[in-house]
Amino acid sequence: MNHRSATLEGLPTDVRAEPIVAWRAWALTGHRDGTGLLLRPVAKRARLWRPREIVEASCRTSRRHEAPDPRCTCGLHATHTIDPLRRTRSPAVLGRVALWGRVVEHEHGFRAQYAYPQRLRLICQFCFWMSEPRRSTPDHVGWFPHDELIPVCEEHLAVARRNGVSPRLVLPAPEVVQRLRDTYTVDPLAV
Repeated sequence: MNHRSATLEGLPTDVRAEPIVAWRAWALTGHRDGTGLLLRPVAKRARLWRPREIVEASCRTSRRHEAPDPRCTCGLHATHTIDPLRRTRSPAVLGRVALWGRVVEHEHGFRAQYAYPQRLRLICQFCFWMSEPRRSTPDHVGWFPHDELIPVCEEHLAVARRNGVSPRLVLPAPEVVQRLRDTYTVDPLAV
């Protein structure tokens, strides 16, 4: 069920009871043993997405309006297609996210009031940037300082090591992705 309401500038804003499902990418944090996994927006200053908790948008620049506001860039962002995410800084997780509440649609996707991930998969960010998303399946997850987890394929782990950027610990990607899906109680994502 949708209820449309007009904004001050006449731009429509949907208020949705049924979610929109769109694409999103996150960074990943967790402990050295692969526990304590948390999705982190790629904009490092944004709040973590906690497991089994609905994420609610807020505006960091203005306390005078509710997020998302059509005149602002606030809200929980997601895209219509995967392609814009391929330019994302340091993606580790690709997923489909449910968006609801007030939703503003724009040319690349949506900004929403509420969100929660529906389907997730780890990606090798280097493969994701350079080739098609289907080829971005990682073999390993590197654990770095500040509990940053970076999924990588065998080839890109070797490149990183040759260039002196070696993770402090390497975890098997299949175990980490299963733990991530269990933590957030979501289904696997097939690209």
